[in-house]
Amino acid sequence: MTELIEKWAGVTAGAAPEEADPVVLECARLLAAEPDGEQAVLLTFGLVNMARYVLGRRGAGVERAVVDALGAAAEAMDEQYLQAGGCGHAAHPYTGSLEEWDTDADALLDAPDVQVPLAAWDGAEACPHNAAGWARTAADVILPGSTDGIPEIIPESHRSNIHSLGSVLNDYPNGDPFWDLEIHATPPSGLSRAALAGYVVVAHANCWYAGSGRIRRRSLLDDMIEGLESVLPLLPDEACAHEDGEHPALHSGSDQQAAEGIHLQSPGGRTVLREEHEDGHGASLEAWTCTTFLRALAVEARDHLREAVDRLFGTRETAHLDPVYLRPDGRLDIEPLSERHVPFKDETASEEAALWAARRYEQLGPDGPALDRTVLLLLMGTAADSLQLSYGIAREILGILRTAAATLPGGACAHADGHAPVHERTSDRLAGIAHLYAPGACPALGPDSDQGFGSEVLTCPVHLAEAVAKGIAEIEEQFEEELEAEERLVE
Repeated sequence: MTELIEKWAGVTAGAAPEEADPVVLECARLLAAEPDGEQAVLLTFGLVNMARYVLGRRGAGVERAVVDALGAAAEAMDEQYLQAGGCGHAAHPYTGSLEEWDTDADALLDAPDVQVPLAAWDGAEACPHNAAGWARTAADVILPGSTDGIPEIIPESHRSNIHSLGSVLNDYPNGDPFWDLEIHATPPSGLSRAALAGYVVVAHANCWYAGSGRIRRRSLLDDMIEGLESVLPLLPDEACAHEDGEHPALHSGSDQQAAEGIHLQSPGGRTVLREEHEDGHGASLEAWTCTTFLRALAVEARDHLREAVDRLFGTRETAHLDPVYLRPDGRLDIEPLSERHVPFKDETASEEAALWAARRYEQLGPDGPALDRTVLLLLMGTAADSLQLSYGIAREILGILRTAAATLPGGACAHADGHAPVHERTSDRLAGIAHLYAPGACPALGPDSDQGFGSEVLTCPVHLAEAVAKGIAEIEEQFEEELEAEERLVE
């Protein structure tokens, strides 16, 4: 046994199969031959210690041999336990490991180390009942659902993640949504089958919120895309043997999907899913870990995030909007343009109208019609102050506003009462801008609008400077972190 134990030490994650497989198979053969023998506990933990290597041999014969041997040992040692009427230990360490479970590959390191002499182990560690618990756990990590009897123990950290993701995906975050999603953005190392499935399911559940624009830090989307790309080689593009309806339906909300994905990442969580399936609810663990099913989820999530990056942080084409916001004579069609700037109607169309206005201002240049440039500046300032702009659009508008601020002509101001009512509504302001540009087509505000300022105020040089400065400040405040991150990249 001493020589064999020395060989076990060399079987680590990433070891060469031609050297490691014979060592693992010999250990599995000895354990399967005498699953309740004198060396059963040591042989069991030998396989548990080498399980991180076996995770990388997905589909190879060594995987099935180890799972079968561990299953036989767990059954035989439990039978010994029952026949002896118990062991006298109040608790066994394997249950504590299930409570502290992090990721499948890393948590296996909590098992007793066979390189330490058995005589130095704690009595409960060396107990066959503890070895049986670890045998079931390691078998489930290697091949989910291959054994039963694992306690329904959900790690505290996993329960916390389910709670935090649930609050975010229901749009009532308890903390910072960025960090709540970022910790799930990339896959853990040494992926087991179930950890891979859990990662993909959680990423798919999170992608809709991540791509919604509520989190305006591109790094999250980039990390999620990179993580999903990294696992696609583990998910071959091929058909599977499952019938219609056997794959998880995922009809529930994103928060429930995220919870199921997190359950897949611990043995106790997988017990929950397994029992739900046995009760007639939900899919089997085999279906949850089906690579065909997971590939479709990963591709859908990745493609959605890519589209979101383009939409939220990329440039937008606006030339197609020229016929919408320009008249044949080249003048602004101010009525639809100003109406589109009202928030909460159609966010995508509104921010694209704001970007069109900014680009039109830049296109006209300093020699362009003064009234057009004044109105476009006012629309830009209003958009920055009232619309939820995507970062890519906000950044471009910010650059144009900063250039305008540096070139605006100065002038005196005769408006001692200021330039806007105290509680000015965005719709009133936009109506005033439209009336300024086309007084014949766009009526002045009625007396019930609470607007006490005339069109001449809108053209005041001081007011224009204030509107531009406010727009700049609003964008800089909203996107402070993103702008600082870009500045650091340039330095």
